[in-house]
Amino acid sequence: MPHRIRVLCVDDNQLVADALRRVLDARPDMRWVGWLPDAREVLPAVERLKPDVVLLDVDMPHRSAFDALAELTERVPEVSAIILSGHTRKELVERAVEAGAMGYLSKNEGTGVILDAILRVRRGELCLGTEADAAFHGQ
Repeated sequence: MPHRIRVLCVDDNQLVADALRRVLDARPDMRWVGWLPDAREVLPAVERLKPDVVLLDVDMPHRSAFDALAELTERVPEVSAIILSGHTRKELVERAVEAGAMGYLSKNEGTGVILDAILRVRRGELCLGTEADAAFHGQ
C-alpha cells in the first residue's frame, strides 16, 4: 500500500478540525494524525506524530502562527505547511510564504481544493487558493 499523507491540524476552532478529520478519514491516500487548538506545541506534536502536512490557522491564541511556521520550516523542513485561514489579505499571504508555507487557503475554499492542495504541496508545489492568489497578486 502506498504511503498515506499524514495531516496534522492546528486550529482553535474544533468544528473546523472535526470537519477536516471527517473528510481526511474518508480518503484512502490521507490520514488524520491529530489536532492542536493553538500553536504552542506544534514542534513537539510534529516530532511525536510525524505528519507530512500541517494545516495551520493564522488567527489563534497564545502563539503567533507565523512564529510557529518559521520554527517548523527551519527545524523540520520536510514537513509541508499550509495556512488555512479566514483571513486572506496580501500581507498575510506574503508573510506566510516568506516564513515557509507551501500553501495558503481560505477557509471558504471547498474541501476538494483543500485536499488538492495537500497533494500538491507534498509534490513540492506552492499552492494558493483562489482568494489567497488574488490577494497575493494584488487583485
